[in-house]
Amino acid sequence: MIDLAVTKYGTYQSVRSNAGFALFRGIAYAKPPIGDRRWKAPEDIEPFEGVKLCDKYGNACAQYDRWDTATDDINDDSGHPYIRIENYPYPPIMSEDCLYLNIYTPAENMNSKLPVMIYIHGGGLQHWYGSDYEYCGDNFCRNGVILVSINYRLNVFGYFCHPELKKESEHNASGNYGLMDQIKAVKWARDNIEAFGGDPHNLTVFGQSAGGRSSLAVVCSPLSEHAISHVSIQSAGGLGNIMRDSSYETQEKLGIDFMKMCGCDSLEEMRKLDWQTLRDFNDRLGFFKGFNMCTDGFVLPEDIETMIVNNTIDDIDVIIGCTADEGANEKEPMFGTNTFAQVRAFAKTKYLNNCKKSFVYVFNRKQPGDNAGVPHSCDNRYQFGTLDGSWRPYTKEDYDLSKQMTAYWSSFAKSGDPNGEGLPNWDSYDEEEKVMKLCVEGPHMEKYEDRKLKELTEEMINSYK
Repeated sequence: MIDLAVTKYGTYQSVRSNAGFALFRGIAYAKPPIGDRRWKAPEDIEPFEGVKLCDKYGNACAQYDRWDTATDDINDDSGHPYIRIENYPYPPIMSEDCLYLNIYTPAENMNSKLPVMIYIHGGGLQHWYGSDYEYCGDNFCRNGVILVSINYRLNVFGYFCHPELKKESEHNASGNYGLMDQIKAVKWARDNIEAFGGDPHNLTVFGQSAGGRSSLAVVCSPLSEHAISHVSIQSAGGLGNIMRDSSYETQEKLGIDFMKMCGCDSLEEMRKLDWQTLRDFNDRLGFFKGFNMCTDGFVLPEDIETMIVNNTIDDIDVIIGCTADEGANEKEPMFGTNTFAQVRAFAKTKYLNNCKKSFVYVFNRKQPGDNAGVPHSCDNRYQFGTLDGSWRPYTKEDYDLSKQMTAYWSSFAKSGDPNGEGLPNWDSYDEEEKVMKLCVEGPHMEKYEDRKLKELTEEMINSYK
C-alpha cells in the first residue's frame, strides 16, 4: 500500500482504512473560501514543505445544524438511532472552510494506473458531506478502483447570486461556486492522482440526487476541460431535473432579497458576516427555496437540457437510473416528477444522437424493516457496500445485490462498460429500451412496457426540442 504520496503541492502520508487500504483523509484541494475569497472561484493551495499526515477528515460545509451534539441520541432520517462506525466521526465538524477530499487507494505504488472514481454527495446542494461512512471507499478498493470523496460549498456559501458579484466577476457571472469546487476537485485529481496510484486519464465522476445532477453539470461545463472519461447519474433525473427549475434571474432576485434579510447594503458587508450568522439566515429560506445551481453563462454556458438535446456535452459513457418509487412503478413518483421518464428520455436522446453507450437501471428492492418501499437514496448503501451502517434487517440477498452493484460500477470505471466476470449481462440502451433491474431476485434486463411511461418519455424529449 502507498504510505507517502508526493504531489505537485507536497507530500501526504496515509493512514489505514477500516479494511486496511491506504486512506488519505482531509486533503485540501483549494484554499479556504473565507474572507475575501467568499463567493469566488476556488484557488490553488500553496506548495508546502515536509509531510502532512492525513488522519482527519476535512470540515463539512456550513449547513443547517440537525445534529444535537449535547447528547449521543442522534437519529437518522427514519427516526432510528444513527449507527456509529469506528473511524467515522459523527456528527461532522462544520465550517465555511470545507474544500477537502479523501482518497481510498488499493494501489501498491504510483505506477499502478488504477481507475479513479470521484463521488459527489447529494443533499439538494443544501446539506451533507462526503466523508460519511455511507460513502466509504473500501469496497471499491476491493474491486481495484480508487475512490475519491469530496466536500464542496453548499447553500448560500456555494450558490449565492447577486448583481454585485456579477459586476466584480471578469466573466460577468455569479453563483455556481459549489459547482466550481467540484470541477476543481476533478482537476486536482487529474493533476495529482498518479501519486496515489491512479490513472489521470481514467476518471469517473458519479453522484446521487443533487450529486448526480452535479455530476452531469460537471460534464456539461467547459471548465472541466474534457477531464472525465465516464459519468454515473443516479436519482437525479436526466433530460429533466428532479431539483426545481431555477433561472439565473430567479436566483439573482433571491440574492438581492437575501442581502436585505441579512441587514446588509453591500457585498463588502456580506463578506464581513461570520459564517454562523450567514448560515442562520440561510436556514430561514428552507430546504426547497434556497440557493441552487443555475445557468450562469460561464460555468454553465447553456441550460443543461439544451446541451443534451443539441449534443454539445462531452460524449462519454453513462450509467443513469433511479429507484422504483421515483417513477418506475404504479406509485405516485417522489418529488412530483417521474424521474424514470427523465432517465429514459436522456438515454433515448443520447442513442438517437449516435453517442457513446448509456446503461440504464432501476433499483427495485423494497427496504426491509418498515413500509418505506424503495425511496430516494436507499440504493446508496448497496452501491458502496455499507449496509452495515444501517439499522435495517438486511438479508444475505441484500448483501449479494450490494456486491454485484459495487462490481458493476467498478467495471464501469475501468472500461466504460459495467459488465464483468460473473455478473448478469447489462445491455446498453437501444431501440429495445431494455433496462437493468437491480433487485434481490437477481439483476436482469427488463422491458418496461407501461403506456403512460412511454408517453411521458416522449413528452419529455419533445418538450426540449
